[in-house]
Amino acid sequence: MSKTNTVLHIAPTPFFADRGCHIRIEGMASCLSQLGYENLVCTYHHGRDIAGVKTSRISPIHNYTQTQAGPSKYKLWADWKLLWLVVREIRRVNPAVLHAHLHEGLMIGLIAKTLFFWKRIPLVADMQGSLVGELESHGSFNKKAWLKWPVKAIEAGLMFFAKTIVCSSAHSLEKIKNEFRLSDTKISLVQDGARAAMPLSDGNRQHLIEKLELPSDKQVVVYSGALLDSKGLKELKNLIALCKENSMLHFLIIGYPVDNLAPYLESEDLSSMCTLTGQVAFDELPDLLQLADIGIDPKVGDAGEGSGKMLNYLACGLPVLAFNSQNNQQFLPSGTSLPNTVAEMFEELQRCLGDQLLLKSMSDSNRAHFHRNFSWNQALSQLASVYNKL
Repeated sequence: MSKTNTVLHIAPTPFFADRGCHIRIEGMASCLSQLGYENLVCTYHHGRDIAGVKTSRISPIHNYTQTQAGPSKYKLWADWKLLWLVVREIRRVNPAVLHAHLHEGLMIGLIAKTLFFWKRIPLVADMQGSLVGELESHGSFNKKAWLKWPVKAIEAGLMFFAKTIVCSSAHSLEKIKNEFRLSDTKISLVQDGARAAMPLSDGNRQHLIEKLELPSDKQVVVYSGALLDSKGLKELKNLIALCKENSMLHFLIIGYPVDNLAPYLESEDLSSMCTLTGQVAFDELPDLLQLADIGIDPKVGDAGEGSGKMLNYLACGLPVLAFNSQNNQQFLPSGTSLPNTVAEMFEELQRCLGDQLLLKSMSDSNRAHFHRNFSWNQALSQLASVYNKL
């Protein structure tokens, strides 16, 4: 049986679940479709199907319903089942390429490739950051620091056996390349992208404001993303608390799990200045973001991954406040003010919201920066170059 033009994606995650890495997977599949490839995403049993993206799912795992980022006791069993799903689909479709997302996907891809060694299927590693860095951000090494070096050794081995590695941001490329001493021929940038937001009509704006019961006489600060410590939840709480005395501010919090934030807001008497939407479908996100005056990213940790929320902010032309990290320096236009602490972010927030001309300038700059650097057309060109070499 001759090889088809199918790219078999290995996605060890409940695709699709309105998360940054899932947006990346869907974006890569869309780009490959434009390059003439068929796509098949092998993934977990839960999540929802996306139009235009063929999916093949493992059989259900009872009680495994978690869709947010983070560890789960069911992950190992899900990955084992995903391995055998990938083996079955390789036999069925005889793919041209295995495109492995995340480190777990790369491990599964390496095993599957070895089992079908005579087919010589090239294995592409799609990395969204450092495995060690991500585990550190989740606190995985807090009580077991000795595990860090074995994990790093495993990560190095995975990188070695991949045919080629693509990274979702310039920072992740630099971080992985230097950490594992990889050559320029081994690793490439295929950056995250987003689609420019369609302007929100006045009628739809008013409808959403009424639906969410947002105050029409206050300035809205939006946060979009997972409500987890690794994503800056602690810093978000502290920032909201500092804004308590500003009666002209309101926070629109788009993310989940809500239970990680709501009890704190209630206990600190902050609930009235916040609207929590819970999980929102990705195609609804641009409209909600356009209700805000400014977007914030309170994440402190820097594992080298891209930033889906940042791209979506920029795609909507939102002014953005984020901490001073190498990743944020590369995502935001040159000259953007990047605070180092929550207190500095609070002061900068007050300054920006008090100057409408500054907000307009930031908005225009971010929108132009997005169109120059972060539309999916950029990723399409980079991905074409990688696949042509395969």
